[in-house]
Amino acid sequence: MATHVFETTPERDYYLLENQDGKTTEVTELDLEEYLEELFDDPDQFVTLTPPKAQNGIRFIQACIHEKEEGDNKIEVELGMEEPDGIHLIYKMCSEEECTRIFYDFYDDLFQPVLEEYQSVEF
Repeated sequence: MATHVFETTPERDYYLLENQDGKTTEVTELDLEEYLEELFDDPDQFVTLTPPKAQNGIRFIQACIHEKEEGDNKIEVELGMEEPDGIHLIYKMCSEEECTRIFYDFYDDLFQPVLEEYQSVEF
């Protein structure tokens, strides 16, 4: 398996919050809470948060449910890392609480990931 490089997305004047049901550019903490609750309640859901410009080299974050065993769900949180050749995805498995903290910290431009905790997403 190999890693995949994605095209860099343009800078914007707003945050973009997306899931399978749609997207919003008028992002509030309440929106973030609702989108994350939908993710935690629906294993087929995902959430992506893209800030106006990269933060600490991270262009976006996204999460989805990764079911290990019946009733034992973990959240896969992925970071879209900006590199000169495009965006590389790295991930780690989290609890709902840690996922929520990551999204809120990223939304508040306070997220300082420990990159050693993450590994490359392979396709």
